[in-house]
Amino acid sequence: MSSDDKKTDQGLFMDDFLISDRGIITIAEGVHTVGGQGNSMLVETANGLVMTDTGPGGKATRQMIEQVRAFSDKPVLAIVYSHGHIGYNYGASQWLADAEQRGHPAPRVIAQERLVHRYHRYQETWGLQCHLNGIQFNANMPKEPREGWFTFPSETFTERCVIDGGDRQVEVLAAPSETDDATALWLPDSRILYAGPSFIKSIPNIGTPLRTLRDPVRWADTMERLLALQPAVLIPEFGAPVSGAEEVRRAMQLTIDALRYLRRETVERMNQGMSEWQILHDIEYPQDIFGDPLLRPTYGMPDYIVRDIWRSENGWWDRNPTHLHPAEPGAVARARRAAISDPRAVLASAETHRQKGEKQLALHVLDLLALDDGDDDYGRQARALKAELLAELAEASTSFVSAQIYRAEAKRIGQQ
Repeated sequence: MSSDDKKTDQGLFMDDFLISDRGIITIAEGVHTVGGQGNSMLVETANGLVMTDTGPGGKATRQMIEQVRAFSDKPVLAIVYSHGHIGYNYGASQWLADAEQRGHPAPRVIAQERLVHRYHRYQETWGLQCHLNGIQFNANMPKEPREGWFTFPSETFTERCVIDGGDRQVEVLAAPSETDDATALWLPDSRILYAGPSFIKSIPNIGTPLRTLRDPVRWADTMERLLALQPAVLIPEFGAPVSGAEEVRRAMQLTIDALRYLRRETVERMNQGMSEWQILHDIEYPQDIFGDPLLRPTYGMPDYIVRDIWRSENGWWDRNPTHLHPAEPGAVARARRAAISDPRAVLASAETHRQKGEKQLALHVLDLLALDDGDDDYGRQARALKAELLAELAEASTSFVSAQIYRAEAKRIGQQ
C-alpha cells in the first residue's frame, strides 16, 4: 500500500491538527471524550451509549471503535452529528456495521435538519470539494466519495432533540456557528456542555479563504444562548475542557466579545465608504480581547472574519473598475508582460522588498511577471521567487489554513 493509500485508509484528513489519538478521557462520571477528528463525546446512559461524531473512517474510526469496545459493551443508543463538514462522520457506516455484528439495535443517527441539504450539496460539488480540501489540508482526495462515506441521518430536528437514556437525558441543541447545521450536546444533570464547532480555543473559524460565508452575528447569538445554560464544564471541538462556571463564562464571553467587536468595527468602516483592503489595514485588534490565548489565530484569523463580514454586506466587486468586466487572465498577464520594458527591474524591486522583510509587497510586484505562465525566462524567475516567498510565508504563518494555502500554491507554481 502506497503512502497516499495509507493516508486515505486512515481517514480523509490525517493532519495532526485535526486528528486526536489520545484515546478515551473521562471528564465526569459517565462522560468521556474519544479521540477522533477532534473530540468525540461519549455519554453513558442506562439505555446505551450516546456519542457525537464517528471519525473520518478507515483506521482512525476502527481505532475509536476498539477503544470504546475495550471500555464498554453497551450498545450505541445514538450517534449525533456535531455538524456536516466533510470527514467528521465518514466513519458512521463502520459504527453501524459494528452494531450489526454485535447483534445490537441500529443506533439512531441524529442531525440538525440542514445537514441533509449540506450532504446533498457536497455530493453535487464533489469535484470542487476535492480541489478545496486538497489545498487546505494538503491531502490527496479520491475522485469519487468512497462507499459509505455519506451516511444520512435517520432522524433530524430543528431546534432541540432529547435523547432518553433512562437514567439521564441528553439534549441535542441546534447551535448554528461554523455551519448552519451545527449542534451542541447538553447534559443538564452535570451541567456539561459539548459546544461542537462553535468553540475551539482559537479565533472562531469564520471567513476561511476557501469556504462559504459564516455569519459571525449568528455565531455570537448561539454562544449567548449556550452561555445562558450556565455550564460548569465546556468541552471544545479540539483540546482539553474548560472547567469551572466562571472560567467557562469568561471563555465563551471572550468569543462573543470578539465577534461583536469585529462586526461593529467593520460595519462602521463600510459605512464610511472604505473598501475591503482599506478596512483590513485600518481596523485594530485590541490585545485585551485578541491577545488572549483562547483566541490564538492558529486556524482562523481576525482578518478572515473582517473579510467575511465584508462579503456578507457587499457584492463581489472590489471597487476597482478594471475588475468589473475583466479580460481573460492569460491575456492580461501577457499584456502586462509586454508593457514592461525592463523585467529585470521588476525582479530586482521584488528582491529588495524581500530583503527588507516586505514579503507581501514583493508578491504584489512579482505578479507583474509571475502570472504569465509562458516560456519567458523572466517569468520563470518571477515564479521561482514567488514560490520561495510563499514557502517562507508558510513557515511564518500562525494560521494553519494560511500556511497550507501558501504551501499548496508554492508547490503548484514550482511545477509550472
